[in-house]
Amino acid sequence: MPRRIPPSLSPILAELELDAARVVTLADLARLVERAGIGTAPRVVAARLRELGWLLPTGTAGVWEFAPASHAGPISHGDPFLALRAALAARPSLHAAVCLRSALAVNNLVERYPDRLEVAVDDSASIPRGLRRATRVVIFGAHLGPELSLGVPVHRLTTVLVHLVTRPTDVRGWGAIADALPDLVDAVAPNDVDIELAGRPRSVRVRLAYLVHGVAPDLADRLVPAEQGGRAAPKVWFGPRGPLKRHSTRFSIADTLLPFDPAALHSAP
Repeated sequence: MPRRIPPSLSPILAELELDAARVVTLADLARLVERAGIGTAPRVVAARLRELGWLLPTGTAGVWEFAPASHAGPISHGDPFLALRAALAARPSLHAAVCLRSALAVNNLVERYPDRLEVAVDDSASIPRGLRRATRVVIFGAHLGPELSLGVPVHRLTTVLVHLVTRPTDVRGWGAIADALPDLVDAVAPNDVDIELAGRPRSVRVRLAYLVHGVAPDLADRLVPAEQGGRAAPKVWFGPRGPLKRHSTRFSIADTLLPFDPAALHSAP
């Protein structure tokens, strides 16, 4: 589908092509308009580029996806991270990162992304509307900074591991987590685990020890030494209170959630 390039807008499009822009904000357009010496208001330029098919909606006001000439039409990149890119472009101070199974997919530890990208923010009051509509947003404050991968912030694997046991009900697809767990645990450093656990309730440490005791018994014993577990230890729930799937006397865990027995998992080859 051919798209016209009005001479007055060609400097703008040339800059966007040169920058290989994925998302474009109104502020970006304002800078390009000023640099090109164009007298038209940036909002009018944005509206014209939308009409011509060069800018596509992202679900976030004032942010658009750029469809370059190589797309031969107003065709989206099909970018699974588009909503997150747009939210971060609109609000650079937003603490948001790809999390949970989506982060494992970025790191090739699971085969497929979830149907909806999982994004963690550290404050429920700060969730942009477009991000909430397009992704599955959960609340989790990481202690380790995210890594930049594929141009977006992604939780570190240690953060993913601790998130699993801090808010177990955030997880969709525990079966895929079980398959990835040996490689996930093998990829984290004990010191990073300590950093991510710092300041969290004892229950998080206990759930983590229980989750990994089959694949990393040494780590489990370091997290919860034998003398700190057993029947005398406070009971910790893994999942909402309800009928038990299993009970661990070693960790005093009441597991109502996991579809697998962590003791049956084995370390990565």
